Amino acid sequence: MKNTFSKNNILFCAFFLFILSFSASAQVVVIDPGHGYASNGVTDPDGRTDTEHATALAVGLKLRTKLQNGCGNWTVRMTRTTRNGWISLTQRRTMSNSWNADRFISIHCNGGGGSGTETFWCNRSNSKDADNSKFSKEVQNRMVEKGQWINRRSVEDASYIFHLGVLTSNNAIGVLSEIGFVDSSDKSKLLSDSWRNKFADAYVAALENSIGNCSGGGGGGGGGSSDTTAPTTSISASGGNTQTGNFTANFSDNDNVGVTRKFYQALEKYGDNWYANRGNGFFNDNFNVLYSGYTTGAGNWNINDKHLRQSNTSSDNTKLSTYLSQNSGLPYLYEFSAKTISTSGPRKFGIHIMASDATQSQRGNSYLIWFSGEDNKVRVYETINNVLNFRAIADVPLDNKWANYKITYSPGFGVLEVFKNNRSVLKWTDSSPIKNGSTISLRTNKTVVEFDDLKVYKFRATGTQGISAGTGVTKDIRRRNGKVKSLVRDAVGNWSTPGNLDVTISSLTKENPNLLNDTYIETNEISIYPNPTNGKNLNISYQATSNESTLIQIIDISGKILKSIEDKVKETGPRNLNLGEYVSSIPNGNYFIKVRKGKNTNVFQIIKK
Repeated sequence: MKNTFSKNNILFCAFFLFILSFSASAQVVVIDPGHGYASNGVTDPDGRTDTEHATALAVGLKLRTKLQNGCGNWTVRMTRTTRNGWISLTQRRTMSNSWNADRFISIHCNGGGGSGTETFWCNRSNSKDADNSKFSKEVQNRMVEKGQWINRRSVEDASYIFHLGVLTSNNAIGVLSEIGFVDSSDKSKLLSDSWRNKFADAYVAALENSIGNCSGGGGGGGGGSSDTTAPTTSISASGGNTQTGNFTANFSDNDNVGVTRKFYQALEKYGDNWYANRGNGFFNDNFNVLYSGYTTGAGNWNINDKHLRQSNTSSDNTKLSTYLSQNSGLPYLYEFSAKTISTSGPRKFGIHIMASDATQSQRGNSYLIWFSGEDNKVRVYETINNVLNFRAIADVPLDNKWANYKITYSPGFGVLEVFKNNRSVLKWTDSSPIKNGSTISLRTNKTVVEFDDLKVYKFRATGTQGISAGTGVTKDIRRRNGKVKSLVRDAVGNWSTPGNLDVTISSLTKENPNLLNDTYIETNEISIYPNPTNGKNLNISYQATSNESTLIQIIDISGKILKSIEDKVKETGPRNLNLGEYVSSIPNGNYFIKVRKGKNTNVFQIIKK
């Protein structure tokens, strides 16, 4: 049981790290386009030029759009959104505090005939001086970089001018940014729409680097227009490529702006094919052969030249499903390649994720990510109690060419994002997210489609990740030949190529006799099958060696004992018990079976679905 709880502690720590990183990203950002005209559209109480009013507002609106499109789990507020409607400094500060702002950016333009950009922070704000100073330097550096400005200064306000009223007593970490000068050669930049986009990009990048972990998309961090540099990721293992058991994978992730999402995958080799431990939330199939772990519904599913082909053109709901434990609050990354072969008809295909029941037509409770060549759209449906409910739609060009598709989903926060060829095409947030799933399921509609390289990765919070290896069914790698892979993404949706680490687990034989297949667990003394179980049957067989009782306990993932069964042995010999009557009444999910025979205790992970 010690190893079981150690594993749970690792999962809890990873979840806790993620919660910290995600709570850093679920921020309130207030954009303050400085000044403005009175309601008559002519009077300017501050005596500013139209260039400043227009530039500050245009850049603020562009910034808001980029954050809303690219950082869906940030709340974005603006102190003004129109040309007219003058608001005092005190009112702006009060608005920021009432919104519980985490970051505050006041956008202005300078005057006096100078040139370049500068950023101010205030030591009379209610946030820490060090935080304000750091954020000010970040904004200044990004504006210099992306706006190609002369670097004037990042400075505490009163040390150069006076205390700024919009920052004084502001609870947020905040700055006042003077983009450029309205009365010098800077003016041509300030009035340029393309440069205004770059100024907004600078603010997004500064916010990303300051806060981190924005749930970015096509319009986030850097705007999606200027940053096309993909991040990189590589992997090494503490102790080298040959391991005897559990080991630590070390990831080196790099990007020109910053890596915001990190995923990893543990694989194990069966003959010539790489598969993964589905009970641990990983999946991999390169479709060299038809994997025995699938359950097939409607459709003609077969392997065609090392691709998975569905060739039925009469069924509008074909089905190829596989068990996959999806019960972590941490994000998952689902990836596959697809190509429509049909040139007419619906030309629709997709995947159910987080599905609760593959036997039902709409897979019970799930999300269906559904691509349509008929109208060049991608749609997200949520199935609730086996009923499809439309949730979101976006344009996506589809043709009869191979394309890569990625879906990221956070069960903890309900953020679902869809990528085609590493470009974000849709993002939607479920206010009541599905927390658990036991199945993923491919689907087509009267369309011949080929699929390839179906993979599921899990989120990692840091640059290191513990990988478990050994004979136990709960281990990440249970074969002699293993592999760890990594994919990372930056704020604007650029994805890395996969990082790869091949490992040899020297303590395991090539065929690993203790893992006969995905449905049968065996040690030298105990067998439990089938696994996963539907609850009607869960057989445990063991060899009784004395007249001592055997204690069998069913335990949930929190460690709570749900059922204790005492098998009183009267004579030595084989014992066979069916635990179905106990398992059938518990909810679907992951559980542990603890078997204590005399002084020996074994713990096995099972899946009820």
